[in-house]
Amino acid sequence: MNKIKLAALVSAAVISSSAMSAEIYKTDTASLSINGRVKAEVLNSYGYLNQTKKSNPDDHPGFIGSARLGVSGESQVNDFFSVFGNVMYDLSAEDNIKTDKRMEIRYAWVGARFGEYGSLLGGHMEPASFRAIKPIHVFGNWGKKGNGTALDKYKKVASSERQDGIIMWKADDLAGFGYSISYRFRDPDSNAKAGVAASVSYDTPIGLGFVGAYNYVKAIDEGKYNTGDRVEGNLGAYWGSHGKPGFYFAGVYDHTRLMSADGISDKSAETKAFNGDGFDLVASYTTPGKLFTFDTGWGYFKNQWADGDKDVVLNQWNAQVRWNVNKQTYIQVEYVDNFAEGPHDTKHNDWLSIGAFYNF
Repeated sequence: MNKIKLAALVSAAVISSSAMSAEIYKTDTASLSINGRVKAEVLNSYGYLNQTKKSNPDDHPGFIGSARLGVSGESQVNDFFSVFGNVMYDLSAEDNIKTDKRMEIRYAWVGARFGEYGSLLGGHMEPASFRAIKPIHVFGNWGKKGNGTALDKYKKVASSERQDGIIMWKADDLAGFGYSISYRFRDPDSNAKAGVAASVSYDTPIGLGFVGAYNYVKAIDEGKYNTGDRVEGNLGAYWGSHGKPGFYFAGVYDHTRLMSADGISDKSAETKAFNGDGFDLVASYTTPGKLFTFDTGWGYFKNQWADGDKDVVLNQWNAQVRWNVNKQTYIQVEYVDNFAEGPHDTKHNDWLSIGAFYNF
């Protein structure tokens, strides 16, 4: 069975950030584990500015220290029913960062598992449509961008972004099929009144998988400073298992539409509405013994309502090499060429990062 799918969103989202976890205790009916990573990363100037979102071109010492820390537990109620909880924090080691950004919740949910029938969970996570984005989520810093996330200021409602107030039902390994359904509660910070998302995947016996997803967010307010409702659809396919010896290929197509008040004109659509199509393509090879993994990808997104040189929101090529020193440690080099396109780029630039990671 192909494991790159969202085989267990309950655990995969956490474990994807750390190669392993340390079990604190385990009994016949309960368990508790801790997992995380520490990262020391050197970046070129454009890469540093992109990661820190700083605006001063001279403010790029080029080094970032960070960590992630997660705790997860599960308790068995009976042979059919168990309850669980997970939380993961992002920690920053930068001296000049704001105090409230030193420690932020990355994931937080509580849920119940009903054997092979699926799981119910609620909290801070990606919506159900993230199942379609997961196959191309292989890059460390810059990737999975050929979708609605490309429009930065509206990304809080994108399928590939973590969101507040999500409740989800999901199931996997149903004769090769898996599905997720989620509802999003009101979130004034992202102008979301409510949202629904759904996805389904199928893994064939030959290692080829297919996935489709839908995401809809109802806006609280439509006006001069707010967008309206959002609709996003995805179709994807993948072959192989990323990180395992051999080749891996994946591709995801995305259509996103942000709607504003009635009577919007094409001239103002660039700032008040959005109607775009994009894709992400990924190819990967892992050597025998998993010593090295080589990744390359292309992300593209175009706004059909924009004009001139702003119609291409994103066009970038990614390359990444990962050297697994041992089970806990790896060195990773990531490079991006953005082809001088995108809403914030005034000239051709590239982003480079070299990072050392320790997982526990």
